[in-house]
Amino acid sequence: MGKYDALKGHLAEMAAGEWPAQFSEIEVVLGFALPRSAYAYPAWWSNDPTGHSHSRAWLGAGWKTSDVDLNHQRVKFVKVGEEAAARVRSAPVPSRPLYGALKGVIQMVAGTDLTKPTGSPVE
Repeated sequence: MGKYDALKGHLAEMAAGEWPAQFSEIEVVLGFALPRSAYAYPAWWSNDPTGHSHSRAWLGAGWKTSDVDLNHQRVKFVKVGEEAAARVRSAPVPSRPLYGALKGVIQMVAGTDLTKPTGSPVE
Protein backbone atom coordinates (compact mmCIF):
# COMPACT_ATOMS: atom_id res chain seq x y z
CA MET A 1 0.00 0.00 0.00
CA GLY A 2 1.40 3.36 -1.05
CA LYS A 3 1.66 6.50 1.03
CA TYR A 4 -0.69 8.43 -1.29
CA ASP A 5 -3.24 5.67 -1.93
CA ALA A 6 -5.87 7.52 0.11
CA LEU A 7 -5.67 10.45 -2.30
CA LYS A 8 -5.82 8.10 -5.27
CA GLY A 9 -8.93 6.41 -3.84
CA HIS A 10 -10.57 9.74 -3.05
CA LEU A 11 -10.07 10.99 -6.59
CA ALA A 12 -11.18 7.70 -8.15
CA GLU A 13 -14.51 7.92 -6.28
CA MET A 14 -15.24 11.51 -7.31
CA ALA A 15 -17.97 11.96 -9.93
CA ALA A 16 -17.15 15.60 -10.72
CA GLY A 17 -14.72 16.46 -13.49
CA GLU A 18 -12.57 18.70 -11.32
CA TRP A 19 -11.72 19.27 -7.68
CA PRO A 20 -10.33 22.65 -6.59
CA ALA A 21 -8.70 21.70 -3.29
CA GLN A 22 -6.96 23.51 -0.48
CA PHE A 23 -3.77 21.81 0.69
CA SER A 24 -5.45 21.36 4.08
CA GLU A 25 -8.29 19.39 2.43
CA ILE A 26 -5.76 17.10 0.77
CA GLU A 27 -4.08 16.57 4.14
CA VAL A 28 -7.41 15.52 5.66
CA VAL A 29 -7.85 12.95 2.88
CA LEU A 30 -4.28 11.68 3.34
CA GLY A 31 -4.33 11.68 7.12
CA PHE A 32 -0.93 13.38 7.33
CA ALA A 33 0.68 16.71 6.45
CA LEU A 34 2.01 17.35 2.98
CA PRO A 35 5.79 17.72 2.83
CA ARG A 36 7.29 21.22 3.00
CA SER A 37 8.25 20.96 -0.66
CA ALA A 38 4.55 20.80 -1.61
CA TYR A 39 4.15 24.24 -0.04
CA ALA A 40 7.35 25.66 -1.52
CA TYR A 41 7.74 24.31 -5.05
CA PRO A 42 5.16 24.17 -7.85
CA ALA A 43 7.20 21.31 -9.36
CA TRP A 44 6.04 19.06 -6.52
CA TRP A 45 2.58 19.22 -8.11
CA SER A 46 3.83 18.31 -11.60
CA ASN A 47 2.18 15.54 -13.55
CA ASP A 48 5.33 13.46 -13.89
CA PRO A 49 4.71 9.75 -13.25
CA THR A 50 8.38 8.76 -13.09
CA GLY A 51 9.63 8.34 -9.58
CA HIS A 52 7.10 10.43 -7.65
CA SER A 53 4.58 8.42 -5.66
CA HIS A 54 2.34 11.43 -5.08
CA SER A 55 1.95 12.27 -8.78
CA ARG A 56 1.56 8.59 -9.67
CA ALA A 57 -1.36 8.52 -7.23
CA TRP A 58 -3.45 11.19 -8.93
CA LEU A 59 -2.35 10.22 -12.43
CA GLY A 60 -3.16 6.57 -11.69
CA ALA A 61 -6.66 7.60 -10.62
CA GLY A 62 -7.16 9.37 -13.97
CA TRP A 63 -6.56 12.93 -12.76
CA LYS A 64 -3.94 15.63 -13.31
CA THR A 65 -3.09 18.82 -11.45
CA SER A 66 -3.45 22.36 -12.74
CA ASP A 67 -3.64 25.91 -11.41
CA VAL A 68 -1.19 25.38 -8.56
CA ASP A 69 -1.31 28.41 -6.24
CA LEU A 70 1.30 28.19 -3.50
CA ASN A 71 0.39 31.60 -2.05
CA HIS A 72 -3.19 30.52 -1.35
CA GLN A 73 -2.22 26.86 -0.80
CA ARG A 74 -4.54 25.36 -3.37
CA VAL A 75 -4.44 23.21 -6.48
CA LYS A 76 -7.03 22.04 -8.97
CA PHE A 77 -7.34 18.37 -9.90
CA VAL A 78 -8.84 17.74 -13.34
CA LYS A 79 -10.13 14.36 -14.53
CA VAL A 80 -8.25 13.15 -17.61
CA GLY A 81 -9.88 9.76 -18.06
CA GLU A 82 -9.30 6.07 -17.71
CA GLU A 83 -7.06 5.73 -20.78
CA ALA A 84 -4.52 8.17 -19.35
CA ALA A 85 -4.72 6.46 -15.95
CA ALA A 86 -4.09 3.06 -17.53
CA ARG A 87 -0.91 4.36 -19.18
CA VAL A 88 0.40 5.55 -15.82
CA ARG A 89 -0.51 2.32 -14.03
CA SER A 90 1.24 0.21 -16.67
CA ALA A 91 4.36 2.40 -16.85
CA PRO A 92 7.32 0.86 -15.10
CA VAL A 93 8.51 2.59 -11.96
CA PRO A 94 12.17 3.44 -12.56
CA SER A 95 14.67 1.84 -10.24
CA ARG A 96 17.54 3.95 -9.07
CA PRO A 97 20.23 1.71 -7.65
CA LEU A 98 22.79 3.45 -5.47
CA TYR A 99 25.67 1.38 -6.80
CA GLY A 100 27.52 3.54 -9.27
CA ALA A 101 25.32 6.58 -8.69
CA LEU A 102 28.33 8.85 -8.16
CA LYS A 103 30.50 7.34 -10.88
CA GLY A 104 32.49 10.05 -12.61
CA VAL A 105 31.63 12.72 -10.03
CA ILE A 106 34.96 12.65 -8.21
CA GLN A 107 38.17 12.81 -10.20
CA MET A 108 41.60 12.27 -8.73
CA VAL A 109 44.69 14.08 -9.97
CA ALA A 110 47.11 11.68 -11.63
CA GLY A 111 49.86 10.59 -9.26
CA THR A 112 47.84 11.17 -6.08
CA ASP A 113 48.79 8.71 -3.33
CA LEU A 114 45.48 7.74 -1.74
CA THR A 115 47.26 5.95 1.11
CA LYS A 116 49.21 9.05 2.24
CA PRO A 117 47.66 10.97 5.16
CA THR A 118 46.58 14.53 4.48
CA GLY A 119 46.58 17.56 6.73
CA SER A 120 48.33 17.94 10.04
CA PRO A 121 48.08 15.29 12.75
CA VAL A 122 45.55 15.76 15.52
CA GLU A 123 47.17 16.30 18.91
